[in-house]
Amino acid sequence: MVGSVLNTKVLREIKNNFKTYLSVILIATLAVTLFTGIWANYKNFDARLEAIYSESNMCDGIIMTKQYDQEIEEFLKTKDLIYEKRIYIPTKSGSDNIYLVTFAKDTSLNLPYRTSTASIDADMVFVDENFFKRNNYQIGDSLPVSLSTNSLNIAIDLTISGTMTHPESLENSTYNPAFIYVGYDALVNSLFQALNNPLFSKELISSFLESYYNQFLVKGSLDIFPEVKDKFGNDDNFVYALKRSDLPSNMTVDADVNQAKQLIYIFPVIFYLVAILIILTSISQLINRESKNIGILKALGFKNSQILFHYMKIFMVLGLIGSILGIILGPIIVPNVMGNKYNILYQLPTIDLPFFRFEYLISVFILIVITALTSLFACWESLKMVPAASLRGENSVQMNTTFLARFKIFKQIPLTILMAFRNMKRKISRTLMVILGVLGCSALLVCGFGIEDTINYGLDLELDNLIPYDVSVTYADYTCKETELRNIAGIKEVDEYAKYSINVEKEDLISSYLYLLPEEAHVFTPTYERDTLIVSSRVAAEIGCRVGDEISFIYNNQKYQIRVDQIVDFCVSQGLFISKSRFSAIDYQPTGAWISTEDVSQNAAVASAISNIAGVLTTQTMAEMREHANNTISSIKMMTLTIKIFAILLAVVVLYNLALLNFKERVKDIATLKVLGFSRFEVASSFMIEIIFLTFVGALIGLLFGYPLLVAVLSINENPLIAYIYHINVTSYLWTVLITCGSSLLINLLFAFLTNKVEMVESLKSVE
Repeated sequence: MVGSVLNTKVLREIKNNFKTYLSVILIATLAVTLFTGIWANYKNFDARLEAIYSESNMCDGIIMTKQYDQEIEEFLKTKDLIYEKRIYIPTKSGSDNIYLVTFAKDTSLNLPYRTSTASIDADMVFVDENFFKRNNYQIGDSLPVSLSTNSLNIAIDLTISGTMTHPESLENSTYNPAFIYVGYDALVNSLFQALNNPLFSKELISSFLESYYNQFLVKGSLDIFPEVKDKFGNDDNFVYALKRSDLPSNMTVDADVNQAKQLIYIFPVIFYLVAILIILTSISQLINRESKNIGILKALGFKNSQILFHYMKIFMVLGLIGSILGIILGPIIVPNVMGNKYNILYQLPTIDLPFFRFEYLISVFILIVITALTSLFACWESLKMVPAASLRGENSVQMNTTFLARFKIFKQIPLTILMAFRNMKRKISRTLMVILGVLGCSALLVCGFGIEDTINYGLDLELDNLIPYDVSVTYADYTCKETELRNIAGIKEVDEYAKYSINVEKEDLISSYLYLLPEEAHVFTPTYERDTLIVSSRVAAEIGCRVGDEISFIYNNQKYQIRVDQIVDFCVSQGLFISKSRFSAIDYQPTGAWISTEDVSQNAAVASAISNIAGVLTTQTMAEMREHANNTISSIKMMTLTIKIFAILLAVVVLYNLALLNFKERVKDIATLKVLGFSRFEVASSFMIEIIFLTFVGALIGLLFGYPLLVAVLSINENPLIAYIYHINVTSYLWTVLITCGSSLLINLLFAFLTNKVEMVESLKSVE
């Protein structure tokens, strides 16, 4: 009987005050939507990627050498794992950069996960589907390939057998070299036809190609890669031993998967914290209004636990309503928004994905716990009161004359402003909640704007100021091409450089790069002299060095000591930068060049002319580089848009909740002002001033927390291809204040129109 009475009262309370409790439902919906949406986006993306890896039997990692290494193969044979050999050659097809990769009849690792043919045989040639369509090829067409290595320089023709999508070539980009999957027999046949010499039989060619096996695909253990690196890393023939997530071909997509997961540790937490504020303010207002009813229930013999659970149930029901909406909306909204971007960036399969996941219930559980604890905290004081004290209700607050009242200017302040500040003083707890709620929204907005500012600032800093090249070139044969480049019309300056993989050490040891620069640079702008060492800020932070420190690096089994002269913020290029004359002991083998042109509108034509030079592997204009960078970080930029939208929605919910509570608490004040003859504008401004002032204060304080939040978000979403140089534009701070205060103004204008509906007689006849 007792339970049924209280249950009926719960439903009646929710029905009669639904508008008051709407903000609780909305914040619960937002929090659960964000949690379930981010989790669904991560699981969906990860499931689609794992489907590719499973279908293609993707290896755990790759060991690469310059040429076949029998010692590494003998070492792998001693381990309990699966490995396969293949030939991997970066080369060209016409003016297009390609990766030519071989497979054998019994190949079982790193297979295409989608082909246009029913079977795959060793005498077939498959090309990437995007490359196939972009060049308008047809099945059976001849694909010209230039094989240029240290001991082989020959042009061959491969007959296209079909198209494919390969797990090592998932990016939908025109600047990445295309993946050409060539059967071993097909390669031998093509070489036999190209040589056209009876002295070279297919058996002899096949035997000759064995020395070109330069990759080992390994599956069965991740521990093998650091072990191989420790054992063979100092050999001149060794290139790398990388697990799958660290491979250049998979680094970007795996980084996006990791970023999709890491988001769940930041933003839902903020929304749950704001949910605590909203639920606390709402239930506190309810308890104040229900103090007499609490006294009646206690006088009728209801236990404190029964009364407490009664009020907890009100907000638990509201939380469940919001949670159900969030579980429905989250997996629909966020994955669809992010999924469209992933489909643009990558070649991902369409698979059946579950709509509901058990993990979603975690968000509901968190919300119910928050509701229960918040309700307990808000109800505790009222439950300790005896029934007689509860029935008397809250006595009117005695306001003492303030120090400012002694000054004449104080008496000239409009009454509406005085009432606003009086209310802030009377309701200190609610005042703090307004400021804290707006603070969270403001910090989120600053973070959202700041992520995009940081990315753009870093790219602009390097590409416009540090290395403002117009065309970037990489070489395949490590020979100097500066003279040939300068002979091309439209090229103004050429900075040829050599890039080496090294290990750098100070407090920590990391893998990085050494750039040997020309003695006098024209495109590379940071000032350096013959012995000046420049270290990128990311490398400096990772090894723990500062200007003036001695660091060491290891190249080709030789250790070098050098002093750090400058630490410079680079966004894309990372490593050590020094003049080539400083290290004469290192065999200078140029790997590329930065080029400035006379007319940037001719960059594409210049790049096309450069690609015709023998030994040039890739060419990339500044516009292509920016497109590449933007695509690399596009998922992060999409994340910033999501942050901004949810931050604005959060601000609307917080401000709506607080404005509604303020309006209901000030009904008697509004009625009094109307009786005294104040205009509608003066009456409305009496409560608008309070919320807008508190919103402005909360927004300003939130600006201070935006930068730390930005650092926290990006630090757990590090991208291996780009270093973040944290920066927030002044305009971003201004937009944050304008959006937050503008939202507050619009919401309060809505409530200002409700002042006309306040009945003066009904509002004033209750006893204080």
